[in-house]
Amino acid sequence: EAWSAEQIARDQAAALRRIVAHARSTVPFYAAYPSLNGRPADELKQLPVVTREMVRRDPESFVSRDVPAADRIRVATTGTTGASLKVWYSPQVARRSWAFRMRQWAWAGVAPRQPRLTFFGSRVVPPDRSEPPYWVTNLPERQVLASIYHLSERTAADYLGFLRRHRNWVLEGYPSVLGILADFVLQAGEPIPMCVAFTDSEPLYPFLREKIEKAFATRVWDSYGMTEHCGLIQQCERGRMHLIPEYGYLEILDAENRLVPPGEEGYLVWTGFINDTMPLIRYRIGDRGCWQPRSDCPCGRAFPLVVPTITRESDLLRCPDGRIFSPRVLSPLLKDSYAFRFCQFLQEAPDRVLIRAVAANGNALVELANVRLRMQKLVGSAMQVTAQLAPEPIVRAGGKIPLIVQQANG
Repeated sequence: EAWSAEQIARDQAAALRRIVAHARSTVPFYAAYPSLNGRPADELKQLPVVTREMVRRDPESFVSRDVPAADRIRVATTGTTGASLKVWYSPQVARRSWAFRMRQWAWAGVAPRQPRLTFFGSRVVPPDRSEPPYWVTNLPERQVLASIYHLSERTAADYLGFLRRHRNWVLEGYPSVLGILADFVLQAGEPIPMCVAFTDSEPLYPFLREKIEKAFATRVWDSYGMTEHCGLIQQCERGRMHLIPEYGYLEILDAENRLVPPGEEGYLVWTGFINDTMPLIRYRIGDRGCWQPRSDCPCGRAFPLVVPTITRESDLLRCPDGRIFSPRVLSPLLKDSYAFRFCQFLQEAPDRVLIRAVAANGNALVELANVRLRMQKLVGSAMQVTAQLAPEPIVRAGGKIPLIVQQANG
């Protein structure tokens, strides 16, 4: 953290040489890539940009032969578009990533084992449970994991009581989910103080930050990362978003893969340093952002400043029985589906939702039928679920492709 910009640049150059050499020698996709012998940042520009769709079509070709199969962890991510992608990493990669998370906690004055409440996507209780508890305890980590699948007006009082019993803990979760909880708290008329709140995996819009901070009488610390473990941007104590230079190398490019100047929006293109199980070089994930024109920060760190501008944006889905689903509740329905380029959930009426998928291959109809069945089971018989293939996704202003499109409320 005390490094100068020159020290950071030297470290990134060495990391670029190392990860490209590792990929060339152990990863099938990169076998024909040249080594970086001169100035890595300049030579990197000569390598092709790899799109998410390229990785999705043949993910195994990006996996290192150096990592034994027994040490590989395979997960799936739906990312921005609703199209599933297989990702591999290892326990060592998970530990590295966790260390960076703990460093941000330290910026916020939080100790690694401080008690915390977690509102991410783990299915911690049966989906048909209709009475609390909607949460379970992870004793070794002093953590309570709460279900995001049972949030509704009917269960609001249960969640409010749960939060009050754990006031002044660390709170972490998806911004959309913490926003739902904040609405419950604000409607009840009395804030529930928390030690601090950490958000990631979704965009934290100003209106969400404002109501979360008001409801929980604390500050929100945001983070931008991805399941592929190839890039990380974290908020510091002065509220700026910093590229984490030991985690990955970032280029911001236009549609023709040319570098854009500071302040101009472009595609985030990552070369990851920590995931040697599935190294990704010049990986365009689909999200957008820009370099902040002023590179200095009052926090004193020379880490570059980045503004992620277009990431995962969606509405909420509201069921007739009162349950409220964020995008992170629906995205797991797609994690085993690899036949879509895009998939979206369109709420046409309070009791009707349409699944719109753009096909990537001939299995799309079969997989779409399976997604419809899983969706119907999740929302229950009070809501009608239909599905269709579509030629293109629904795109909002600025190129945003929401997972959930809410039309029932206008």
